[in-house]
Amino acid sequence: MTTLGSKKLWHVAINVPNLDEVVQNWATLLGIPVPEIIEVPGPDHVPSYSFGHPDPPNACRLAALELDNVVLELVEPDQSWESSGRGGWGVKHLAFVVPDRREAQDALADLGAPPAYHIGYYPGGTYAFTNATRQLGVEINVKTDDDNRAKIETLRADPASHQADL
Repeated sequence: MTTLGSKKLWHVAINVPNLDEVVQNWATLLGIPVPEIIEVPGPDHVPSYSFGHPDPPNACRLAALELDNVVLELVEPDQSWESSGRGGWGVKHLAFVVPDRREAQDALADLGAPPAYHIGYYPGGTYAFTNATRQLGVEINVKTDDDNRAKIETLRADPASHQADL
């Protein structure tokens, strides 16, 4: 059986209804400064695809709390998330940094998980989400550190070219 290829948990993502309030609460609880809240760049900067189709721009915001052993990623999805039926508030996924995304996805498939439903590219890496809730109790995000600058230019010119990565 193929393995994930890594035991390095990168972050735990939690969907929250009010990021400003929740990030303040976490910072107070942990005794740390409130981290910067960022707007997730749209597909013109970070091309992403769900279920094989380019994602529309969204208004997702996030904050990353750097803990000693893992990053706690708080995510406030846009309204399309709430109406999509893909989940509610709480733990969204566990993210692992892996050496080979395809091998990691093969390992998830060996457990019976479906193919990745969402893939995204940013200049310094690629990430893919697999709904492994039946097999593992949570979605899994696998991330590889890749130089995607040329890939992003290709995707801007030909959005359908991402199909080769699925």
